[in-house]
Amino acid sequence: MFIIYALTFVIAKFYDITYPYAGVINFCLLAVLLCNNVSILTALKNRDADFCILAALVILTGINLVIVDSGKGAFFVPVNFLLIWYMSDKLYISERTLKVFAAVYMAYLLFYLFIAYPRLFTTFENYKYNTNTAATFTIYTMLCAFMLPEILTQQAGDTDGKAAGKENPRTLLIGLFKVMILLKGFQLSLWHRARGAFIMLILFMLFKYCIPRKWWKNKIPYVILCLLATLGSLVFVGLYVYIGETGANFKLPFFYKEVFSGREAIWHELFDLLVHNERPYTLFTGIGTNFELTSFFEKNVHNAMYNFVVIHGTVVFAGILYFIYKRLWQARERIADNRVAMTAMCALMAVFFESYLDVDLIWADYALNLIFLLIMIYSPHTSDWTGTTDAGR
Repeated sequence: MFIIYALTFVIAKFYDITYPYAGVINFCLLAVLLCNNVSILTALKNRDADFCILAALVILTGINLVIVDSGKGAFFVPVNFLLIWYMSDKLYISERTLKVFAAVYMAYLLFYLFIAYPRLFTTFENYKYNTNTAATFTIYTMLCAFMLPEILTQQAGDTDGKAAGKENPRTLLIGLFKVMILLKGFQLSLWHRARGAFIMLILFMLFKYCIPRKWWKNKIPYVILCLLATLGSLVFVGLYVYIGETGANFKLPFFYKEVFSGREAIWHELFDLLVHNERPYTLFTGIGTNFELTSFFEKNVHNAMYNFVVIHGTVVFAGILYFIYKRLWQARERIADNRVAMTAMCALMAVFFESYLDVDLIWADYALNLIFLLIMIYSPHTSDWTGTTDAGR
């Protein structure tokens, strides 16, 4: 999966060839992971509730798409997403492999930033990828690569000790490296005028460095955060459309783009297709992908949670929320006193909120990043890197 991910954003021809089949490829690889980490026969024999719900949602997704005569490729978007969240606390990867995985992410990020990237974006005429996509991919990769300095920071504190009350020189060097990477992310986001990538990076820093650790331990703020990350996305769609249709607008500083630049028209049109049509059952089944928009040339919903509601219906969406909420609740106790898991959760939440304006949370080409962050949250090995001082910061 990592090899495919790396080639996708370095070799444009590879991207063009694999893009239509990314969902199918992920499904096959996720099926292998499922068979390798979950005893399906045992789950069926014991009538495991989560597995039964997963199976029911997979079947329902297929039935819904048949009912509305949808493009069949849409099947893999919610199914792959469900498989990832279902397996998130079941995937076993050794401690050594986790560290190597984080190191490979960092090596790839540095290679991309300083070798591949300059060649791909030498001149405006030479752009090989959509600039928003390139910037978002870079920041998303950066958040995954950020796991490596977090692991090294924790290990440096554990090996050298903190009893002397002195700052560890290695920790200071790692901290300087983090600052340099984050500044590079800011520079790249602003250069591309990529709002989504900039929002993702800003939110990551706010979650990691500004939210007190006790807030993550407190049930009420944590529940509110989870609700905002999911259902809040739908509320945002409604407010955005409502305000956008009043005619109010202004340009964002640094980005030279208007706040209301077309998404309000897309979301309103999709709502009409979902609710105001001759088939009232589409609210439960979704509308599928066999539709045409007058407001946009692509069938891109530009909002991850709204995508599930519109394309796959409220029943499938409710099932997806079940797995998201259950896994996030399981993670609460782990992240409060776990530096590595906390950083991974901050990155995950940044992607959730960035997906208010896009579908990066569920985009097939980013599936590996989601898997990696969830593994870093749930892996039993991350407890070995836990410190009691400044945990999660």
